[in-house]
Amino acid sequence: MSARTRYRVRVGRLGEASRLTHLAQIESLRRAVVESGLPAVMDAKRKRPRPRLAFGPAIAMGYESLAEYFDLELESKLDPEKVAAALKEVLSSGFSLRGVRRIPRFFPSIDASVNVVRYILSAKFPPDADERRERMLARDEIVIEKIKEGGARIEHVDARPLILKLDLLDSRKAELTLRFGPKRTVKPEAVVKEWLGSVPESLGVLREDLFSETVGGELILP
Repeated sequence: MSARTRYRVRVGRLGEASRLTHLAQIESLRRAVVESGLPAVMDAKRKRPRPRLAFGPAIAMGYESLAEYFDLELESKLDPEKVAAALKEVLSSGFSLRGVRRIPRFFPSIDASVNVVRYILSAKFPPDADERRERMLARDEIVIEKIKEGGARIEHVDARPLILKLDLLDSRKAELTLRFGPKRTVKPEAVVKEWLGSVPESLGVLREDLFSETVGGELILP
């Protein structure tokens, strides 16, 4: 019987780590797995074998996050606490380990299963921000223009069914929960522009959580 075991790892990226592209983040986390000394299953199909990892949805450069995930497969079964301790020692500056748990090998990947994201938005919101929020959410459609391929193609997405929640928490913080998926993904900045008419220069975006939404509307953490 194979002793290979799969783990789901959650990390945060704050400060300087938020300035990485998604690809640079992947390389940083792969390097951490190698340096950890964990007995990772290697992808032998490549000229230079590397740990076989499956990552969650891409994140934009400049966003901070408390919900970056990757699935890691090890050749042998270890306690999640030992996996966590090994990774904590080698994560690059700006990354923090937020959890490790063992999962069945047949589980779908993070990227294939999550379809909802919750953001915390930070900015100096105008005094009438809540009134503008109510007016926007009362609309039947919130059409957002997406420029693709360097301006060669324009797509239009109705963001109204994608917005599960938009709440102004205080004068400097808002919570935005969005559905996403193929051909129906909008950036939080685009929603803010529809809401306020422009994007505040000081806007900060934190990806707080990812979820899988069930048919009944329940949101489940990965």
